[in-house]
Amino acid sequence: MYLVFETFLWLGIIFVLLGYLWERNKHIHRAAGYVFFGLFWIGEVPAYLAINDYFNAFFTFIGLPAFGYLAYQEYLSKKWDQDPEVLRFLAGGVSIASLVYFGVDRVPILSGYLIQMITEQTVWLTNLLGYEFSAAAIDYAGNPWFYKTNPGSINVPIDGTNITIIMACTGLQAMAVGGSFVYSTASDTDKKIKSLLILIPTIYIANLFRNLMVIYFTVEGIFSFEVAHNQIAKTFSVVVLIALLLIVFEIMPKFHENIMKTARLIKRNPIHQKPQELF
Repeated sequence: MYLVFETFLWLGIIFVLLGYLWERNKHIHRAAGYVFFGLFWIGEVPAYLAINDYFNAFFTFIGLPAFGYLAYQEYLSKKWDQDPEVLRFLAGGVSIASLVYFGVDRVPILSGYLIQMITEQTVWLTNLLGYEFSAAAIDYAGNPWFYKTNPGSINVPIDGTNITIIMACTGLQAMAVGGSFVYSTASDTDKKIKSLLILIPTIYIANLFRNLMVIYFTVEGIFSFEVAHNQIAKTFSVVVLIALLLIVFEIMPKFHENIMKTARLIKRNPIHQKPQELF
C-alpha cells in the first residue's frame, strides 16, 4: 500500500503544479491533483496514530475533505467560467510546498543530511545547558540513498538520551508551506522578499528551540516525551506561526486578503453561466 499512496502523492503534486503553471485545462488539472492529494493524506493517518500524535493525525484526516472541497471549487470555476485569483494562490502554495518538502523527504541522501545537520545544531544548543550529548550516525531505516521505499522514519539518535530526530523535527514543512504561499501571492517582489527574510530564519531558529525544549523536559523528567512533544512543543510552534502570520499580514496585505478569500469561497456564486462541456 505504501507505493500506492506514494503514487497518489506525486500525481497530486504533478497535476496541481501543472494547473498552476499552465493555463490550458488548469481547473481540470488542479481538481484531479487535489483528489490525489486527499487520498494520499488519508493514508498518513495510521502512522501518526501509531505514535500518539493526535494533532497531526487530525490534520491528515481532514486532508481528504479539505482537498475534496478545493477540487469542487475548481469544478465550479470550470462550470461557471471563472478564474478566482485565490484558487491560483492555493494551487501555487500547495504544489510548490509539496514539491519542496517531499522532494527532500523522499530522497534519503537529502533528508538524511538535513536531519543530521539539525540534530548537530540541536545538540550544540542543548549542550549549552551543561549536557554532553552527541549526534549519532544516520539511520536510513533500510532505505536506499536515492528514494524512500518504505514508511520507516530516517532518523539520527541523540546519544545520551532516548530521543531521535526525524524529518518532522527539521522545520522544513513549515518553512516550505510558509515560503510557498508567500511566493504564490500576487504582491510586490520587495514585500515577498521582506516576508521571507522574516519567516524562514525565524521558523528555523524557533524549531531548534522547540527541539531543545522537548529534550530538556524529557531528560529532566519534567514531562513525558509525549506531553513535551505532542502538546507543549506543538503549542509553542502554533503560537510562533500565528505571530509570524500577523507580521506577514502587516507587510503583505494581499496575503491576508487571500486567506480571507479562501474562507469566503463557500459563498461563491456564478457571475454568469453558459452551457459548456466540463470535461
